[in-house]
Amino acid sequence: MKRTLALLLAAFVISTLPAAAQQSSILSQAQRAYVAGDVATAKPLFEQVLRDDPQNVAARNYLKAIALAEAQAGPGAKVEKQLQALILPKVEFKDATLDSVLEALKQQASKASNGKLVPNFVVQGSVNKSAPVTLHLENIPFMEVLRYIGGLVQADFTVDRYAILVKPKAGAAAAPVAQ
Repeated sequence: MKRTLALLLAAFVISTLPAAAQQSSILSQAQRAYVAGDVATAKPLFEQVLRDDPQNVAARNYLKAIALAEAQAGPGAKVEKQLQALILPKVEFKDATLDSVLEALKQQASKASNGKLVPNFVVQGSVNKSAPVTLHLENIPFMEVLRYIGGLVQADFTVDRYAILVKPKAGAAAAPVAQ
């Protein structure tokens, strides 16, 4: 009887070892990704560890840290990061209105990202939509283009979750708005 019980216990321990080793490997992989700054890879791996072991304190704490960082980053942080990585091959405007420049940038971003990023623009306050923009740039990040345009038309660009807000630059004199 003791021998049968010992064999059953040994069989149980041996059968659970591969699952525990696999879970430990997934947790280690998630931790490496997190430390490397690859939260997009780490988060689903930590979630998988929690599905397999809901009591895993390490995975739970990492997920709490990720959620806190996402909340502090603001709603547009992910979109802004994508737009910063988006390189526009050529940006060329000569005395174009701000309205037409924003529409052209929307189309260029869509084309450069194969339709994955199609930014919406919301112009707020006293930003002069007919302000002239002359710009000639090549191989430049999308967010840098916005920074240059903002300097030309006295506007600030803020990336939100669903749109890029165009606001008058702080301290800038109100420009007459064309009707």
